[in-house]
Amino acid sequence: MQENSKKRLKKKVIFIGLLIPIIIVIIGVSYAFFHVPVEKEEEKLTIRSGALALTFRDNDATVENIEGTWNFGDTIEKELVIENTGTRDTYAKISWDNLINTYLAESLTYTLEEKSDDTNAVWKQVEIENINVPRSETASTQLLADHLFVPAGHTYTYRVRITFEDLPDIDQTPDINAKFITKFTLEQGVKKWLAEDSISTLNIKINPNNVVDFANIATTDETADGLFSMDDDYGTSYYYRGTAPNNYIKFGQNADGKDMWWRIIRFNGNGSMRIIYDGTQGWENGVFSADRFGSLKNAYNLSNTDTKYVGWMYGEGEGLSVSKEEAETNTLSSNAKQKLDALYESTFLNTEYEKYISDSIFCNDRTSYSDAYGNVLGGGYGNETTYYGGYVRLVTNKTPTFKCPQKNDSFTVDDILHGNGDLTYPIGLITADEIVAAGSNSKGNSRYFLSKAPFYSGPWYWTMTPHLGSGSFMFHHGDISDLSHYSATQEDALIPVINIKGEYLDRVKGSGTIENPYYFET
Repeated sequence: MQENSKKRLKKKVIFIGLLIPIIIVIIGVSYAFFHVPVEKEEEKLTIRSGALALTFRDNDATVENIEGTWNFGDTIEKELVIENTGTRDTYAKISWDNLINTYLAESLTYTLEEKSDDTNAVWKQVEIENINVPRSETASTQLLADHLFVPAGHTYTYRVRITFEDLPDIDQTPDINAKFITKFTLEQGVKKWLAEDSISTLNIKINPNNVVDFANIATTDETADGLFSMDDDYGTSYYYRGTAPNNYIKFGQNADGKDMWWRIIRFNGNGSMRIIYDGTQGWENGVFSADRFGSLKNAYNLSNTDTKYVGWMYGEGEGLSVSKEEAETNTLSSNAKQKLDALYESTFLNTEYEKYISDSIFCNDRTSYSDAYGNVLGGGYGNETTYYGGYVRLVTNKTPTFKCPQKNDSFTVDDILHGNGDLTYPIGLITADEIVAAGSNSKGNSRYFLSKAPFYSGPWYWTMTPHLGSGSFMFHHGDISDLSHYSATQEDALIPVINIKGEYLDRVKGSGTIENPYYFET
Protein backbone atom coordinates (compact mmCIF):
# COMPACT_ATOMS: atom_id res chain seq x y z
CA MET A 1 0.00 0.00 0.00
CA GLN A 2 2.78 2.41 0.88
CA GLU A 3 4.51 1.72 -2.47
CA ASN A 4 1.29 2.43 -4.41
CA SER A 5 0.80 5.67 -2.51
CA LYS A 6 4.30 6.79 -3.45
CA LYS A 7 3.66 6.03 -7.10
CA ARG A 8 0.41 8.04 -7.10
CA LEU A 9 2.25 10.93 -5.43
CA LYS A 10 5.04 10.74 -7.98
CA LYS A 11 2.57 10.94 -10.86
CA LYS A 12 0.73 13.91 -9.39
CA VAL A 13 3.95 15.81 -8.68
CA ILE A 14 5.29 15.23 -12.16
CA PHE A 15 2.18 16.53 -13.83
CA ILE A 16 2.17 19.62 -11.66
CA GLY A 17 5.72 20.08 -12.95
CA LEU A 18 4.42 19.76 -16.50
CA LEU A 19 1.74 22.35 -15.96
CA ILE A 20 3.86 25.24 -14.71
CA PRO A 21 6.15 26.01 -17.64
CA ILE A 22 3.68 25.76 -20.50
CA ILE A 23 2.13 29.20 -20.24
CA ILE A 24 3.63 31.19 -23.10
CA VAL A 25 2.83 34.13 -25.31
CA ILE A 26 2.31 33.87 -29.06
CA ILE A 27 4.98 35.83 -30.93
CA GLY A 28 5.34 36.39 -34.67
CA VAL A 29 3.84 33.95 -37.15
CA SER A 30 4.26 30.67 -35.34
CA TYR A 31 1.73 29.18 -33.00
CA ALA A 32 1.74 28.32 -29.33
CA PHE A 33 0.80 24.82 -28.28
CA PHE A 34 -0.08 25.48 -24.64
CA HIS A 35 -1.27 28.84 -23.40
CA VAL A 36 -3.87 30.58 -21.28
CA PRO A 37 -7.05 31.03 -23.36
CA VAL A 38 -7.43 34.58 -24.61
CA GLU A 39 -9.81 36.39 -26.90
CA LYS A 40 -8.05 36.82 -30.24
CA GLU A 41 -8.64 36.63 -33.93
CA GLU A 42 -7.50 33.49 -35.71
CA GLU A 43 -3.88 34.00 -36.71
CA LYS A 44 -2.57 33.01 -40.12
CA LEU A 45 0.74 32.59 -41.88
CA THR A 46 0.78 32.74 -45.67
CA ILE A 47 3.62 31.69 -47.94
CA ARG A 48 3.44 32.91 -51.53
CA SER A 49 5.82 32.06 -54.36
CA GLY A 50 4.58 32.13 -57.93
CA ALA A 51 1.55 29.87 -58.16
CA LEU A 52 2.11 28.59 -54.64
CA ALA A 53 0.05 29.92 -51.77
CA LEU A 54 -0.21 28.08 -48.47
CA THR A 55 -2.19 29.38 -45.54
CA PHE A 56 -1.33 27.97 -42.11
CA ARG A 57 -3.59 28.62 -39.17
CA ASP A 58 -4.03 27.59 -35.59
CA ASN A 59 -7.60 26.34 -35.24
CA ASP A 60 -7.46 25.28 -31.60
CA ALA A 61 -6.28 28.16 -29.45
CA THR A 62 -7.39 26.84 -26.08
CA VAL A 63 -5.53 23.61 -25.36
CA GLU A 64 -5.04 23.80 -21.63
CA ASN A 65 -4.76 22.06 -18.31
CA ILE A 66 -5.56 24.49 -15.52
CA GLU A 67 -6.28 22.00 -12.72
CA GLY A 68 -3.22 19.73 -12.84
CA THR A 69 -5.35 16.60 -13.10
CA TRP A 70 -3.50 14.84 -15.91
CA ASN A 71 -2.04 11.40 -15.31
CA PHE A 72 0.45 9.11 -16.98
CA GLY A 73 -0.96 8.01 -20.32
CA ASP A 74 -3.04 11.15 -20.83
CA THR A 75 -2.85 12.75 -24.26
CA ILE A 76 -3.20 16.36 -25.33
CA GLU A 77 -4.00 17.40 -28.88
CA LYS A 78 -3.30 20.29 -31.21
CA GLU A 79 -4.86 20.81 -34.64
CA LEU A 80 -3.19 22.82 -37.39
CA VAL A 81 -4.66 23.66 -40.79
CA ILE A 82 -2.84 24.02 -44.09
CA GLU A 83 -4.81 25.47 -46.98
CA ASN A 84 -3.38 25.46 -50.49
CA THR A 85 -4.97 28.49 -52.15
CA GLY A 86 -2.55 28.38 -55.09
CA THR A 87 -2.90 26.83 -58.51
CA ARG A 88 -0.46 23.93 -58.19
CA ASP A 89 0.04 21.00 -55.86
CA THR A 90 2.79 21.39 -53.33
CA TYR A 91 4.50 19.96 -50.27
CA ALA A 92 4.73 21.44 -46.79
CA LYS A 93 6.90 20.98 -43.73
CA ILE A 94 5.90 21.57 -40.09
CA SER A 95 8.47 22.17 -37.35
CA TRP A 96 8.51 22.55 -33.60
CA ASP A 97 9.48 26.19 -33.12
CA ASN A 98 11.13 27.82 -30.09
CA LEU A 99 11.00 24.37 -28.59
CA ILE A 100 12.21 23.84 -25.04
CA ASN A 101 11.78 20.28 -23.81
CA THR A 102 13.82 19.16 -20.82
CA TYR A 103 11.78 16.03 -20.11
CA LEU A 104 13.47 12.64 -20.30
CA ALA A 105 14.13 11.48 -23.84
CA GLU A 106 11.17 9.07 -23.97
CA SER A 107 8.73 10.79 -21.57
CA LEU A 108 6.86 12.72 -24.27
CA THR A 109 5.82 10.84 -27.40
CA TYR A 110 3.75 12.13 -30.26
CA THR A 111 1.82 11.09 -33.34
CA LEU A 112 0.65 13.07 -36.36
CA GLU A 113 -2.57 12.50 -38.28
CA GLU A 114 -4.07 14.24 -41.28
CA LYS A 115 -7.54 14.70 -42.71
CA SER A 116 -8.43 16.34 -46.00
CA ASP A 117 -11.47 18.44 -46.75
CA ASP A 118 -12.86 15.69 -48.98
CA THR A 119 -16.30 14.37 -48.12
CA ASN A 120 -16.21 11.50 -45.63
CA ALA A 121 -12.46 11.92 -45.12
CA VAL A 122 -11.09 10.20 -42.02
CA TRP A 123 -7.96 10.74 -39.95
CA LYS A 124 -4.91 8.98 -41.38
CA GLN A 125 -1.57 8.39 -39.69
CA VAL A 126 1.33 10.42 -41.09
CA GLU A 127 4.82 8.94 -41.11
CA ILE A 128 7.18 10.92 -38.88
CA GLU A 129 10.93 10.66 -38.34
CA ASN A 130 10.72 10.17 -34.59
CA ILE A 131 8.06 9.15 -32.08
CA ASN A 132 9.61 11.16 -29.24
CA VAL A 133 9.28 14.92 -28.89
CA PRO A 134 12.84 16.22 -29.46
CA ARG A 135 14.73 17.33 -26.38
CA SER A 136 16.11 20.85 -26.34
CA GLU A 137 17.64 22.70 -23.38
CA THR A 138 17.37 26.04 -25.18
CA ALA A 139 14.84 27.34 -27.68
CA SER A 140 15.38 25.62 -31.03
CA THR A 141 13.62 24.63 -34.22
CA GLN A 142 13.20 20.88 -34.80
CA LEU A 143 11.55 19.05 -37.69
CA LEU A 144 8.15 17.53 -36.91
CA ALA A 145 7.12 16.33 -40.38
CA ASP A 146 8.17 16.90 -43.98
CA HIS A 147 6.86 15.85 -47.41
CA LEU A 148 3.23 16.72 -46.53
CA PHE A 149 1.35 16.70 -49.82
CA VAL A 150 -1.32 19.41 -50.16
CA PRO A 151 -3.13 19.49 -53.54
CA ALA A 152 -4.10 22.83 -55.07
CA GLY A 153 -7.44 24.12 -53.83
CA HIS A 154 -7.57 21.79 -50.85
CA THR A 155 -7.32 22.18 -47.09
CA TYR A 156 -5.66 19.63 -44.84
CA THR A 157 -6.00 19.49 -41.06
CA TYR A 158 -3.15 17.99 -39.04
CA ARG A 159 -3.62 16.66 -35.52
CA VAL A 160 -0.59 16.45 -33.22
CA ARG A 161 -1.17 14.20 -30.20
CA ILE A 162 1.36 14.28 -27.37
CA THR A 163 1.31 11.64 -24.64
CA PHE A 164 3.09 11.70 -21.29
CA GLU A 165 4.47 8.18 -20.93
CA ASP A 166 4.88 6.16 -17.74
CA LEU A 167 8.28 4.58 -18.42
CA PRO A 168 8.72 1.17 -16.76
CA ASP A 169 11.91 0.72 -14.77
CA ILE A 170 12.96 4.33 -15.35
CA ASP A 171 13.04 6.90 -12.58
CA GLN A 172 11.13 9.89 -13.94
CA THR A 173 11.84 12.12 -10.97
CA PRO A 174 13.85 14.53 -13.21
CA ASP A 175 10.58 15.28 -15.03
CA ILE A 176 9.24 17.06 -11.92
CA ASN A 177 11.05 20.28 -12.75
CA ALA A 178 11.23 19.79 -16.52
CA LYS A 179 9.92 22.29 -19.05
CA PHE A 180 7.99 21.87 -22.27
CA ILE A 181 7.24 24.90 -24.41
CA THR A 182 6.69 25.00 -28.16
CA LYS A 183 5.11 26.72 -31.11
CA PHE A 184 4.75 25.46 -34.68
CA THR A 185 5.93 26.91 -37.98
CA LEU A 186 5.26 26.07 -41.60
CA GLU A 187 7.71 26.03 -44.47
CA GLN A 188 7.49 24.86 -48.03
CA GLY A 189 8.50 21.21 -48.11
CA VAL A 190 9.74 18.80 -50.75
CA LYS A 191 8.53 15.54 -52.25
CA LYS A 192 9.67 12.50 -50.31
CA TRP A 193 12.72 11.03 -52.01
CA LEU A 194 12.41 7.42 -53.17
CA ALA A 195 14.72 4.88 -54.76
CA GLU A 196 13.12 5.58 -58.14
CA ASP A 197 14.16 9.24 -57.82
CA SER A 198 17.79 8.28 -57.16
CA ILE A 199 17.83 5.85 -60.09
CA SER A 200 16.31 8.46 -62.39
CA THR A 201 18.85 11.06 -61.26
CA LEU A 202 21.72 8.77 -62.28
CA ASN A 203 19.94 7.69 -65.51
CA ILE A 204 19.86 4.05 -64.42
CA LYS A 205 17.25 1.71 -65.85
CA ILE A 206 14.82 -0.57 -64.01
CA ASN A 207 14.54 -4.10 -65.38
CA PRO A 208 10.96 -4.81 -66.52
CA ASN A 209 11.60 -8.53 -65.89
CA ASN A 210 11.99 -8.99 -62.14
CA VAL A 211 12.26 -12.79 -62.07
CA VAL A 212 15.51 -13.85 -60.37
CA ASP A 213 16.78 -17.38 -59.68
CA PHE A 214 18.70 -17.02 -56.43
CA ALA A 215 19.49 -20.75 -56.37
CA ASN A 216 22.03 -20.14 -59.14
CA ILE A 217 25.02 -17.84 -59.08
CA ALA A 218 25.21 -14.79 -61.35
CA THR A 219 28.32 -14.83 -63.56
CA THR A 220 27.18 -12.25 -66.12
CA ASP A 221 25.75 -8.75 -65.87
CA GLU A 222 22.19 -9.83 -65.09
CA THR A 223 21.11 -6.20 -64.59
CA ALA A 224 22.35 -5.05 -68.00
CA ASP A 225 18.70 -4.33 -68.85
CA GLY A 226 18.13 -2.53 -65.54
CA LEU A 227 18.19 -3.14 -61.81
CA PHE A 228 16.04 -5.77 -60.12
CA SER A 229 13.71 -4.79 -57.28
CA MET A 230 12.82 -6.17 -53.86
CA ASP A 231 10.88 -4.69 -50.95
CA ASP A 232 12.79 -3.32 -47.97
CA ASP A 233 11.79 -1.56 -44.74
CA TYR A 234 11.34 1.78 -46.53
CA GLY A 235 9.53 0.68 -49.68
CA THR A 236 11.07 -0.71 -52.86
CA SER A 237 14.81 -1.29 -53.19
CA TYR A 238 16.69 -1.74 -56.49
CA TYR A 239 19.82 -3.85 -56.57
CA TYR A 240 22.74 -4.85 -58.81
CA ARG A 241 23.31 -8.53 -59.64
CA GLY A 242 26.17 -10.24 -61.44
CA THR A 243 29.30 -8.61 -62.81
CA ALA A 244 27.85 -5.08 -62.57
CA PRO A 245 30.51 -3.20 -64.58
CA ASN A 246 28.74 0.13 -63.93
CA ASN A 247 28.45 0.35 -60.12
CA TYR A 248 31.83 1.91 -59.22
CA ILE A 249 31.82 5.09 -57.14
CA LYS A 250 34.52 7.19 -55.48
CA PHE A 251 33.54 8.71 -52.13
CA GLY A 252 35.70 10.14 -49.36
CA GLN A 253 39.39 9.84 -48.57
CA ASN A 254 41.13 7.56 -46.10
CA ALA A 255 43.49 8.63 -43.31
CA ASP A 256 46.35 8.72 -45.82
CA GLY A 257 44.48 11.13 -48.09
CA LYS A 258 43.81 8.51 -50.79
CA ASP A 259 40.50 8.34 -52.66
CA MET A 260 38.16 5.60 -51.44
CA TRP A 261 36.50 3.43 -54.10
CA TRP A 262 33.24 1.59 -53.48
CA ARG A 263 30.75 -0.66 -55.29
CA ILE A 264 27.04 0.13 -55.18
CA ILE A 265 25.05 -2.71 -53.62
CA ARG A 266 21.58 -1.25 -54.05
CA PHE A 267 19.33 1.78 -53.76
CA ASN A 268 17.27 1.63 -50.55
CA GLY A 269 13.56 2.38 -50.54
CA ASN A 270 14.23 5.77 -48.91
CA GLY A 271 16.36 6.75 -51.91
CA SER A 272 19.74 6.32 -50.22
CA MET A 273 22.51 4.50 -52.07
CA ARG A 274 24.12 1.57 -50.21
CA ILE A 275 27.81 1.08 -50.99
CA ILE A 276 30.61 -1.29 -49.88
CA TYR A 277 34.31 -0.37 -49.73
CA ASP A 278 36.55 -1.77 -52.50
CA GLY A 279 40.00 -0.17 -52.11
CA THR A 280 41.88 2.97 -53.07
CA GLN A 281 41.56 2.31 -56.81
CA GLY A 282 39.20 0.53 -59.15
CA TRP A 283 39.56 -3.26 -59.20
CA GLU A 284 38.15 -5.80 -61.63
CA ASN A 285 35.97 -8.56 -60.20
CA GLY A 286 37.89 -11.55 -58.86
CA VAL A 287 41.25 -9.77 -58.68
CA PHE A 288 43.01 -10.17 -55.35
CA SER A 289 44.66 -7.22 -53.58
CA ALA A 290 45.02 -6.60 -49.87
CA ASP A 291 43.98 -3.03 -50.72
CA ARG A 292 40.42 -4.21 -51.37
CA PHE A 293 40.00 -5.56 -47.84
CA GLY A 294 40.96 -2.37 -46.01
CA SER A 295 42.89 -2.20 -42.78
CA LEU A 296 40.42 -3.94 -40.45
CA LYS A 297 41.07 -7.65 -40.05
CA ASN A 298 39.55 -8.63 -36.77
CA ALA A 299 37.15 -10.90 -34.92
CA TYR A 300 33.44 -10.16 -35.15
CA ASN A 301 33.39 -10.66 -31.37
CA LEU A 302 36.06 -11.64 -28.88
CA SER A 303 34.09 -14.51 -27.39
CA ASN A 304 31.86 -17.25 -28.79
CA THR A 305 30.64 -18.85 -25.57
CA ASP A 306 27.12 -17.40 -25.78
CA THR A 307 24.65 -16.95 -28.60
CA LYS A 308 24.48 -13.26 -27.68
CA TYR A 309 27.82 -12.76 -29.44
CA VAL A 310 26.13 -12.98 -32.84
CA GLY A 311 24.79 -9.51 -31.98
CA TRP A 312 26.07 -6.28 -33.49
CA MET A 313 25.23 -5.17 -29.98
CA TYR A 314 24.25 -7.45 -27.11
CA GLY A 315 23.26 -7.54 -23.44
CA GLU A 316 25.67 -7.14 -20.58
CA GLY A 317 25.99 -9.45 -17.60
CA GLU A 318 28.35 -12.09 -16.27
CA GLY A 319 27.93 -15.72 -17.21
CA LEU A 320 25.59 -17.06 -19.88
CA SER A 321 22.57 -15.01 -20.90
CA VAL A 322 19.37 -16.47 -19.47
CA SER A 323 16.79 -15.12 -21.91
CA LYS A 324 16.48 -13.98 -25.51
CA GLU A 325 15.60 -10.50 -24.23
CA GLU A 326 18.80 -10.32 -22.19
CA ALA A 327 20.93 -11.62 -25.07
CA GLU A 328 19.47 -9.13 -27.53
CA THR A 329 19.44 -6.02 -25.34
CA ASN A 330 21.56 -3.58 -27.31
CA THR A 331 23.84 -2.38 -24.53
CA LEU A 332 27.39 -3.46 -25.40
CA SER A 333 28.99 -3.03 -28.83
CA SER A 334 30.48 -5.98 -30.68
CA ASN A 335 34.17 -5.89 -31.46
CA ALA A 336 33.28 -5.36 -35.13
CA LYS A 337 31.09 -2.35 -34.33
CA GLN A 338 33.82 -0.80 -32.18
CA LYS A 339 36.36 -1.15 -34.99
CA LEU A 340 34.05 0.35 -37.60
CA ASP A 341 33.04 3.20 -35.29
CA ALA A 342 36.73 4.06 -34.92
CA LEU A 343 37.13 3.91 -38.70
CA TYR A 344 34.18 6.28 -39.15
CA GLU A 345 35.71 8.74 -36.68
CA SER A 346 39.04 8.76 -38.50
CA THR A 347 37.53 8.88 -41.99
CA PHE A 348 34.21 10.74 -42.06
CA LEU A 349 33.48 12.45 -38.74
CA ASN A 350 33.53 16.25 -39.09
CA THR A 351 34.57 16.09 -42.75
CA GLU A 352 32.91 17.53 -45.85
CA TYR A 353 31.71 14.03 -46.71
CA GLU A 354 29.74 13.37 -43.54
CA LYS A 355 26.71 15.39 -44.60
CA TYR A 356 26.17 13.01 -47.51
CA ILE A 357 25.91 9.89 -45.32
CA SER A 358 22.41 8.61 -44.63
CA ASP A 359 21.06 7.12 -41.41
CA SER A 360 19.66 3.94 -43.01
CA ILE A 361 19.12 0.48 -41.51
CA PHE A 362 21.87 -2.10 -40.96
CA CYS A 363 20.20 -5.44 -40.25
CA ASN A 364 21.54 -7.96 -37.71
CA ASP A 365 18.69 -10.50 -38.03
CA ARG A 366 18.51 -12.47 -34.76
CA THR A 367 15.12 -14.09 -35.36
CA SER A 368 15.07 -17.79 -34.47
CA TYR A 369 13.99 -20.19 -37.18
CA SER A 370 10.75 -22.12 -36.68
CA ASP A 371 10.24 -25.39 -38.57
CA ALA A 372 7.10 -26.45 -40.42
CA TYR A 373 5.61 -27.70 -37.17
CA GLY A 374 6.09 -24.43 -35.33
CA ASN A 375 9.04 -25.66 -33.31
CA VAL A 376 11.57 -22.91 -32.61
CA LEU A 377 15.06 -24.28 -33.22
CA GLY A 378 16.86 -22.71 -30.28
CA GLY A 379 15.97 -19.91 -27.90
CA GLY A 380 18.60 -17.39 -28.97
CA TYR A 381 20.37 -17.15 -25.63
CA GLY A 382 22.96 -18.90 -23.48
CA ASN A 383 24.62 -21.90 -25.09
CA GLU A 384 21.48 -23.16 -26.84
CA THR A 385 22.15 -24.13 -30.44
CA THR A 386 19.97 -21.65 -32.27
CA TYR A 387 19.28 -21.67 -36.00
CA TYR A 388 18.74 -18.06 -36.97
CA GLY A 389 16.39 -16.84 -39.69
CA GLY A 390 19.17 -16.32 -42.19
CA TYR A 391 20.27 -19.96 -41.98
CA VAL A 392 17.16 -21.49 -43.52
CA ARG A 393 16.36 -18.42 -45.63
CA LEU A 394 19.73 -18.49 -47.42
CA VAL A 395 21.29 -21.94 -46.99
CA THR A 396 18.17 -24.02 -47.54
CA ASN A 397 15.65 -21.90 -49.42
CA LYS A 398 17.84 -19.36 -51.26
CA THR A 399 15.28 -16.61 -50.61
CA PRO A 400 17.07 -13.40 -49.56
CA THR A 401 15.19 -10.46 -48.12
CA PHE A 402 16.00 -6.78 -47.66
CA LYS A 403 13.50 -6.49 -44.81
CA CYS A 404 14.76 -6.73 -41.25
CA PRO A 405 12.32 -8.96 -39.31
CA GLN A 406 12.88 -7.36 -35.87
CA LYS A 407 13.03 -3.63 -35.18
CA ASN A 408 15.47 -4.35 -32.36
CA ASP A 409 17.86 -5.75 -35.01
CA SER A 410 17.37 -2.78 -37.37
CA PHE A 411 20.34 -0.66 -36.40
CA THR A 412 20.10 3.09 -36.95
CA VAL A 413 21.48 6.23 -35.30
CA ASP A 414 18.51 8.59 -34.89
CA ASP A 415 15.73 7.00 -36.92
CA ILE A 416 13.57 5.18 -34.38
CA LEU A 417 10.56 5.05 -36.69
CA HIS A 418 12.13 2.34 -38.87
CA GLY A 419 15.08 1.32 -36.68
CA ASN A 420 16.25 0.98 -33.09
CA GLY A 421 18.32 4.19 -32.77
CA ASP A 422 21.18 2.31 -31.04
CA LEU A 423 24.07 3.07 -33.41
CA THR A 424 26.77 5.60 -32.64
CA TYR A 425 27.60 6.21 -36.32
CA PRO A 426 25.83 5.23 -39.57
CA ILE A 427 28.26 2.49 -40.61
CA GLY A 428 27.98 -1.30 -40.66
CA LEU A 429 28.58 -4.45 -42.70
CA ILE A 430 26.90 -6.11 -45.67
CA THR A 431 24.23 -8.76 -44.98
CA ALA A 432 24.35 -12.33 -46.24
CA ASP A 433 21.02 -11.63 -47.97
CA GLU A 434 22.65 -8.87 -50.01
CA ILE A 435 25.45 -11.27 -51.03
CA VAL A 436 22.95 -13.85 -52.33
CA ALA A 437 20.90 -11.15 -54.08
CA ALA A 438 24.07 -9.81 -55.71
CA GLY A 439 24.83 -13.20 -57.25
CA SER A 440 26.57 -15.64 -54.92
CA ASN A 441 25.70 -18.51 -52.61
CA SER A 442 27.41 -21.55 -51.17
CA LYS A 443 28.32 -22.76 -54.68
CA GLY A 444 30.95 -20.05 -55.05
CA ASN A 445 31.32 -17.27 -57.61
CA SER A 446 34.45 -15.31 -58.43
CA ARG A 447 32.95 -13.33 -61.29
CA TYR A 448 30.36 -11.14 -59.66
CA PHE A 449 31.03 -7.68 -58.25
CA LEU A 450 31.46 -8.67 -54.58
CA SER A 451 34.21 -11.17 -55.41
CA LYS A 452 37.58 -9.83 -54.32
CA ALA A 453 39.83 -12.77 -55.30
CA PRO A 454 39.90 -15.89 -57.49
CA PHE A 455 39.10 -19.26 -55.94
CA TYR A 456 41.31 -20.57 -53.12
CA SER A 457 43.45 -17.44 -52.91
CA GLY A 458 41.56 -14.69 -51.14
CA PRO A 459 40.72 -13.88 -47.52
CA TRP A 460 37.23 -13.79 -46.07
CA TYR A 461 35.12 -10.89 -44.87
CA TRP A 462 32.33 -10.65 -42.33
CA THR A 463 28.62 -10.06 -42.81
CA MET A 464 26.15 -8.86 -40.15
CA THR A 465 23.95 -11.95 -40.52
CA PRO A 466 23.93 -14.63 -37.75
CA HIS A 467 24.13 -18.22 -38.99
CA LEU A 468 23.65 -20.32 -35.89
CA GLY A 469 24.33 -19.89 -32.22
CA SER A 470 25.93 -21.66 -29.31
CA GLY A 471 29.36 -21.12 -30.80
CA SER A 472 28.12 -17.80 -32.24
CA PHE A 473 28.62 -18.57 -35.91
CA MET A 474 28.26 -15.74 -38.43
CA PHE A 475 27.91 -15.77 -42.19
CA HIS A 476 31.04 -14.60 -43.88
CA HIS A 477 32.09 -14.30 -47.48
CA GLY A 478 35.14 -15.53 -49.33
CA ASP A 479 36.17 -17.24 -52.51
CA ILE A 480 36.44 -20.90 -51.55
CA SER A 481 32.70 -21.43 -51.08
CA ASP A 482 31.75 -17.76 -51.22
CA LEU A 483 29.04 -17.75 -48.56
CA SER A 484 29.84 -19.83 -45.50
CA HIS A 485 29.99 -19.48 -41.72
CA TYR A 486 32.55 -19.41 -39.00
CA SER A 487 32.91 -18.67 -35.30
CA ALA A 488 32.57 -15.02 -34.34
CA THR A 489 36.11 -15.13 -32.93
CA GLN A 490 37.68 -15.82 -36.35
CA GLU A 491 39.79 -12.89 -37.58
CA ASP A 492 38.44 -11.82 -40.97
CA ALA A 493 38.13 -8.52 -42.82
CA LEU A 494 35.61 -5.91 -41.64
CA ILE A 495 34.70 -4.16 -44.88
CA PRO A 496 32.65 -1.02 -44.21
CA VAL A 497 29.24 -0.34 -45.70
CA ILE A 498 27.62 3.10 -45.64
CA ASN A 499 24.57 4.72 -47.26
CA ILE A 500 24.59 7.96 -49.28
CA LYS A 501 21.60 10.32 -49.13
CA GLY A 502 19.61 10.21 -52.35
CA GLU A 503 18.90 13.94 -52.25
CA TYR A 504 22.58 14.64 -52.99
CA LEU A 505 22.90 12.35 -56.01
CA ASP A 506 22.25 15.23 -58.40
CA ARG A 507 25.82 16.27 -57.56
CA VAL A 508 27.20 12.96 -58.83
CA LYS A 509 29.11 12.86 -62.12
CA GLY A 510 30.55 9.97 -64.12
CA SER A 511 28.97 6.84 -65.57
CA GLY A 512 29.80 4.23 -62.91
CA THR A 513 32.41 2.30 -64.92
CA ILE A 514 35.90 1.52 -63.69
CA GLU A 515 37.25 3.97 -66.28
CA ASN A 516 34.72 6.68 -65.40
CA PRO A 517 33.38 6.00 -61.88
CA TYR A 518 30.64 7.98 -60.22
CA TYR A 519 32.01 10.77 -58.04
CA PHE A 520 30.72 13.82 -56.21
CA GLU A 521 31.47 17.08 -57.95
CA THR A 522 32.99 19.52 -55.43
